[in-house]
Amino acid sequence: MNKDEMLEILCNSYSINFINLELLREGGCVSYIAKSNDEKYFLKLIPSVFMDTAKQSLKILRYLEEKKFPSPYVILTNTGLPYIELTNKDQSSLWVLFHYIEGIEPEEGVDMEPIGTLIGQLHNTMTKYPVSLPVHGKEFFIDRYIHILKKMNYDEKKIALFQEHGDMLWKRVNKLPRGYCHGDMHRGNLIRSAKGEYYLLDFDTSCNAFPMYDIMVMCNATNYFDYDENGYYITKSNLEVFIKGYSKYHRLSDMEINAIYDLIAVYHYQLQATIIEINGLECVDHDFLDSQLDWLMRWHKQCKNNN
Repeated sequence: MNKDEMLEILCNSYSINFINLELLREGGCVSYIAKSNDEKYFLKLIPSVFMDTAKQSLKILRYLEEKKFPSPYVILTNTGLPYIELTNKDQSSLWVLFHYIEGIEPEEGVDMEPIGTLIGQLHNTMTKYPVSLPVHGKEFFIDRYIHILKKMNYDEKKIALFQEHGDMLWKRVNKLPRGYCHGDMHRGNLIRSAKGEYYLLDFDTSCNAFPMYDIMVMCNATNYFDYDENGYYITKSNLEVFIKGYSKYHRLSDMEINAIYDLIAVYHYQLQATIIEINGLECVDHDFLDSQLDWLMRWHKQCKNNN
């Protein structure tokens, strides 16, 4: 579909006179800046494979808009829907139009207190969200990775080490309070406006899990690929500042605060499984898996020595 055809669909679907589209990024979804005579909008084209999670995300965004939470506002079509659903050459897609937020991604470790306030506000607001979300447990966080290691014919003794360590981690974090979890709470999903206001993006991975997991992802300053002992201390410092803002909406128990170190290890299982599921078994080799196992063992030793 060419640009003129896309503009025609937009003009027919919204009470806005669109005059131009600029490609912003391509990936699983395709994003554009859509321009009218006097305003910019953010247009996201979502393929059928992500349609269910996208519709879930849109429900959350509509709820957050009602609650005046700072997230992108969805523009409704002329028929009152939060998306256009199209089928082209037997391929379905959703087109979602947002108000454009002018801003930048925050730098690592910057503004941790106001970011903590924002995430605390989110978790507090979502306690009354009326729609059930997918429940993520041990299968999602730990066991998916073990299954993948077996499919890759990875060394059985090393799989057993991953399994033993994962079981130990899950036993330690399983009793954490559950509730709304954004699931992908990294800096890339934050925008800081010119006025210094923060907006939270991308609710596609929302689930019922550990709210503390979101806090871990945001405060985590460890190097995922190359082990660096300084990551422990920077993470601890980030968390201390973050909590000052977060506690305005939610109080964290000592158990939750201390769990950040185990959750960082859990993150390696969860994220690695997700990366391989998206990119295929060939995207990493056994040497990389060895380095991940070494990372986890070194992290465990450092955390043990510091607690």
